[in-house]
Amino acid sequence: MTEPTTATPDSEMEKSRLHVGWVIPPFFHELPVDTDDADEAAEQLYETVKKVLASGTDDERVRMFVTYAAIVGELRDAGAVYAGFCAMDMDGRPSTASVAVYRTPLQNITAEDVLSEAFTGLQRAYPDDDVRISALPCGKGEARAVVRIGDAPFTLAPEASPTGQPLEVPRGQIQVYVPLPNDADMLVFELSTPCMEDWDFYSELFATIVRTLDWATEEEAQMAAALSQAQPVPEVVPDPALVQELYVHSSRVLDSLAVRGRMDEGNAVSAVTCADCWSKGLRSVCTARHHWQIDDVEGALLAIAVGRLDETFQGQGWLKLSGTPGQSVSLAADGGSGHRVNVTLIASRQRLVVEVIAPCTRTVRGTGDSVFG
Repeated sequence: MTEPTTATPDSEMEKSRLHVGWVIPPFFHELPVDTDDADEAAEQLYETVKKVLASGTDDERVRMFVTYAAIVGELRDAGAVYAGFCAMDMDGRPSTASVAVYRTPLQNITAEDVLSEAFTGLQRAYPDDDVRISALPCGKGEARAVVRIGDAPFTLAPEASPTGQPLEVPRGQIQVYVPLPNDADMLVFELSTPCMEDWDFYSELFATIVRTLDWATEEEAQMAAALSQAQPVPEVVPDPALVQELYVHSSRVLDSLAVRGRMDEGNAVSAVTCADCWSKGLRSVCTARHHWQIDDVEGALLAIAVGRLDETFQGQGWLKLSGTPGQSVSLAADGGSGHRVNVTLIASRQRLVVEVIAPCTRTVRGTGDSVFG
């Protein structure tokens, strides 16, 4: 990755750094670039490989592991703060792409000047590539970015190659350099794919990811923390895949409650900003929520239903986050990182209010999360 002149930020610049976030599609699998422990990274990567190639052979899993182990090392050395890949089925043909994000500190240079410097540096480094300065619609309105589109071939190691010999693989790449408005940081988004027949699909997908970039100052994050709750975002349609998952979990909740009442009011699915992102001052959509309610059921029966749901879901491995016996419960799947279910009894109205929230799809980086300090 080509970078303009950088330096470690001093204490004043550190104060001005931003909370940043972006939304990655749920079918991307995160690569372990955030740990320096080689054993931990290998363990995380192998678990991901087993998930992606659940029905694959041992040889296929070894080849994928070796391939991405090399990629993880390169990305970590380059300073990536996020990396992930997808494994797609394009009408029976396998296809893949990776996305990486870098956060680079800047010193003694404005966002406008760094655009010019990055543009000139990239043109010099990649004279045959398409390099341009473009407008970038994103979560904060419109920013300006330097975009590079070109080739980035790589060599497949013998143990990962189908021939058993080193193999040079053609690869297309897009890089988007986005100076943040604090004049202290620049984000670089990078898409790479060897599947050039799917270039149009991946380039459009990448454009969608970059447009979700959002940021907030520390002050904005502190002010927003007082309103830390899932916030609906008007005029945004939730992802149909997320909606289907919400309906599946809502059905499980209804089955566990095992009460029947009137359900013709308050049933709505909304695109939302999750509580964690909202507390950091990030306002663009990052997930979806299914809100529904059961009315006209005796309060005592609803109280029993809340306890039954609590017991059933914990028995299925869900983590209990909070709750008051017979009145409310909050549960989360996958040790707290999965879907969340919030159930509250309003006894005076003979009503049970249910909220099912999908996991946040945004990768959030706070002011202290960057590998650059």
